[in-house]
Amino acid sequence: MIQRIQTVYLFVCFVLTGVCLYFEMIAEMHPWALTAIMGLTGVLEFFGIFLFRRRALQMRLCTFCIILLLGWYAALVAFSYILGDGLVGEFRPRPWAAIPAINAILLYLAFRGILHDEMLVKSLDRLR
Repeated sequence: MIQRIQTVYLFVCFVLTGVCLYFEMIAEMHPWALTAIMGLTGVLEFFGIFLFRRRALQMRLCTFCIILLLGWYAALVAFSYILGDGLVGEFRPRPWAAIPAINAILLYLAFRGILHDEMLVKSLDRLR
């Protein structure tokens, strides 16, 4: 359902993930692990959009995507440390490396919206 704000957050995350993947692909040197993590995150965000009837699973997907994005930053730091000293080539973080942080914030906001919906449904079930 598009009218829910968390669906909009998840869609914006999906689009930003696509932008980040595009910039990773055109980069001169990009580790495959960063691309794989970002691709998995994008797929999970896309499926999360359509799980509006299963709010608990949607919340778990948001949490897992946030953890994946934190792992993306850990991998970025590891690759910067390993490849940054000039042994294999020059590897520096690019400005698009801020996109996963924006995604993590949007996923957190989506999680809060989903949780709010879940609490609302539970409160209405108590009234019946």
